[in-house]
Amino acid sequence: MIEPRDGPSTRSPRARARRAALAALALLALQGCGADGWEPDPGRRLDAGMNGRIEFSVASTAPLAIGANTFHVRLTWLDSRNPVQRIKLRVYSMMLGMRHESVHDGVEIEPGVYEVADVPFSMAGTYDMQVRALAASLIDEAEFSFEVY
Repeated sequence: MIEPRDGPSTRSPRARARRAALAALALLALQGCGADGWEPDPGRRLDAGMNGRIEFSVASTAPLAIGANTFHVRLTWLDSRNPVQRIKLRVYSMMLGMRHESVHDGVEIEPGVYEVADVPFSMAGTYDMQVRALAASLIDEAEFSFEVY
């Protein structure tokens, strides 16, 4: 079981650095080749939580951009496929390598769907987002990376 923490995860800095390096290389390759049709990150991710109890579906309400961004997070129990309702949702956002951090709580806007508003992306780059579903103790969490240009 994952132990609750007060801040963003520091459990895998090597994996984060690898993801950031790959993202930077991909961006350079696209820019260097003059790739046509390149589009901004739409801000949609889907993954099972680290404890295998909850499916996390994260979607930006608009294409990701520098400034305040809003996300909708759908939580679904993996065993029953029912929505995860009336749970505390906390989102930690951090720009890799810059220590631009923020913490936000989600507000349930419909059964199993939580809105996380005003997530700041202060500059172009890779942002790491941890999404945690909490009850009396940590239930499950997932981690996603987003590219902002």
